[in-house]
Amino acid sequence: MREDQGPELVERVIGNPAFEQFGGYHIFFRRVAIPILLILIGLLAYSLMNGFFSHQTSLIIAAMAVGLSLGPILSIERYYGIIKSRK
Repeated sequence: MREDQGPELVERVIGNPAFEQFGGYHIFFRRVAIPILLILIGLLAYSLMNGFFSHQTSLIIAAMAVGLSLGPILSIERYYGIIKSRK
């Protein structure tokens, strides 16, 4: 990205009606809430599996749980955005 494209990019994001969903918190939701949710899923999966398996196995299962939950979380967010944009 060139230096002179910075303000244009910001203007496109600010003027984009797709980012007006969630009451203007769409960018916050995508950049902060979704990663925090993924971290919480990983911690929960690790803590639940740590009592049954070794540390390495619990870590692998937690990573698999986070990886498998990434698609559904992003799909639910996209679906909710589509529903909100129709109203």
